[in-house]
Amino acid sequence: MMKFLLALLLPLISMAQTGNVEDLLTSSTWNISYNITPEGERMDEESDEKIRSSWVKFNKDGTYEVPNEIAGKIVGKWVYNTETNAIHFQEGKSKYRALVEEISELELLLNYVDNGKFKIGLIHYVHVPKVKSNEETVQLLTSGKWNVILKRFESVEDRIPVENIENTWFEFHPEGNYQKSEVVGEEIITTDGTWFMDEKFQLNLDGSENTIYTVIGDKSRLILTTITGGYNTIEMKKAK
Repeated sequence: MMKFLLALLLPLISMAQTGNVEDLLTSSTWNISYNITPEGERMDEESDEKIRSSWVKFNKDGTYEVPNEIAGKIVGKWVYNTETNAIHFQEGKSKYRALVEEISELELLLNYVDNGKFKIGLIHYVHVPKVKSNEETVQLLTSGKWNVILKRFESVEDRIPVENIENTWFEFHPEGNYQKSEVVGEEIITTDGTWFMDEKFQLNLDGSENTIYTVIGDKSRLILTTITGGYNTIEMKKAK
């Protein structure tokens, strides 16, 4: 079972040089957060305990570790092939592979192409973001259009339907204004607003105390988090 899960395991690799991929893989422990069926249906793990206990750790020496109820953990070997964009795993005499479909500082998506094309999405359960300056955050925000994929308010999760993601987005402009699009019923509504970064490295939208966000992200993912009001978390991915 663990071989199957591991091979199902890992972010957007269109960018990747070998060193970048390997650095991201070995940056910290990865926890299984969701899986995608061969039919494309995404199923998220709702139990924090299961996410914490389902993990894989890629070590820089070419070994990997996964949990095991009897032995505590299993240690195998892994190699990333830059030409095929695949991770090759070896556990004893067993060998298998997974294509790296997406990889970033925040998320990993693996496609287990040799066993039904199941996919597994992984996250860092405890993510410690690198502190970015306001200049770096501005470059990140204004680097393109960001599709909203999920909004969360306390324990209530509002996941954007797949068919609406293309028309649900933020686009930030360097001069301090932004556009936002969302789908309401069958209508697409676009609105304008203003934004700026404050001295606490926080994103302020429309000059409101209820829309002040911390920002973490990379070239493919963006997460806005607030405790001042409104949605606690807004997760986005770079529009294609």
